[in-house]
Amino acid sequence: MDLETWACPTCLSGLEETAEGLQCRSEGRVFPRRDGLPVLVRPEEEGLLADAESYATAWRRDPLAPRRGSQLDLPHVPSRYWRPKARSLADLLNILGPGNHRSVADIGAGTGWLSYRLAEAGFRCFATDISSDHEVGLGAAAVYDSTGHGFERAVASLTRWPFRSGALDVAICNASLHYLPDIRPAVVEAARALKPGGVFVVMNDPVNRDRRSAEHASRDFRERLGRAGARGSLVEGHHHLVAGDLEADLRGSFPRIRRHDPDYGFAFRATRALKAGLLRMELASFPIYVAER
Repeated sequence: MDLETWACPTCLSGLEETAEGLQCRSEGRVFPRRDGLPVLVRPEEEGLLADAESYATAWRRDPLAPRRGSQLDLPHVPSRYWRPKARSLADLLNILGPGNHRSVADIGAGTGWLSYRLAEAGFRCFATDISSDHEVGLGAAAVYDSTGHGFERAVASLTRWPFRSGALDVAICNASLHYLPDIRPAVVEAARALKPGGVFVVMNDPVNRDRRSAEHASRDFRERLGRAGARGSLVEGHHHLVAGDLEADLRGSFPRIRRHDPDYGFAFRATRALKAGLLRMELASFPIYVAER
C-alpha cells in the first residue's frame, strides 16, 4: 500500500505494515485486515461494520444491485439503472481530463467499478467503503486485480477518510453522500485531504429542489430496504439531497462550485416527466457537482 497517502483514521498520522495489520506510527493502534482489506475505522464508528453487513444482505436481493459476474462490464450493462451511470462516467472523464497518474479517492466506492474505470483512464485510485461484501461491497473489487487496472482499497467510513491531509488530487463521492444524515463531515474531509487546486466531485446522488419530494422519496426507499431486512444507520440515514442544502454545504468548505447536468437522453427525461406527473411530485435529478479547493 502507498503509506505516503493512507493515514490513521483516528489521528491522521502515518501507518506502517505489521504482521497484525496496519499500525499507527503515532499512537500504536493496529488496524486489522478483513478478507485482505485493511479496516481503517475509528473505534467509535466500528458499529457501522455490522450496519454495512445488514445493508449488503438486503441490497444483494434488490433488482438494482449489480448482477453476479457483471463487475468487469459495469457501468456498461443493459439496465435502466446503469445507463445513466455510464453517461455520468463519460461526462466525469471529460470534466477531469487526462489521468496523468493523478491520485483519486473513491469514497463510498461500493464494488469499486468507478475506480476501475478511472484506473483504465490513467488515474491512480484509492477506494474506500464501509462494506467488504464480496458481491455488493469492496470485496467484489478483487476481480480487478488481474486486469492491469487494479487499485488500492480499504474499509472506511464516509465521515473520516483515512488519507493524509493534502494527499489527493481528486476526491469523488459516487452515489454515497445520500447515506449520511449530515453530509458536512464528508465535505470537510474532502477539503482536508485534497491538495491546493484539487477537486471534489459529487455524482450519482439523488438531488431534489423540492424538500417535500425529497423527503417522500427518501421515506419510500428506507421502507423498501427495511422490508428486505436492512437495519441500522445506512438505512436510517438515507435521504435524497436537497440542492440548496447541498450547494450551501459545499460552499462552506470550497470557494468555487459548479453544477453539471448530464444529458441522460430523451427516453430518460420523458419517463421521468411522466412518472412525476402521475405521482404529483418532483423526481430526483442526478447532477455532477464539482467543487474546487
